[in-house]
Order: sequence, then structure tokens, then C-alpha cells
Amino acid sequence: MEIDRRVRAKEFMHLLSIGKDKFYALVNSGDIEQPIRLAERDVFWYSSYVKNKVEEHKTRI
Repeated sequence: MEIDRRVRAKEFMHLLSIGKDKFYALVNSGDIEQPIRLAERDVFWYSSYVKNKVEEHKTRI
């Protein structure tokens, strides 16, 4: 059984090679789904979702 690790926003931005403004514009527009929020400042995405979005982003470039 493989467990999906948590990816924080900073790492997600780094993997996409985009800045904070562009990243949050994608989140707000719905291109990137809203993060899972455990607490106000504890947010993340699962690595399987991040991997899919990174691959999708590479094909757009």
C-alpha cells in the first residue's frame, strides 16, 4: 500500500516553476483545486494530484 504524501504550496509552486501570484491566481480560477485545510495555516495537496497537475502544466508550455 502506498500512502500519498502531503505537498505544501511552496513545493507545489516550485514543481510548477511559477511564482506565488500566478499560483494563487490558478487556485482562485479553479485550474488548481482548493487545498485540503486541516487548520487555518495547515493546508496541502496530495502528491498524486500534484503530479497530475505538473504533467498537465508541462504539456501546456
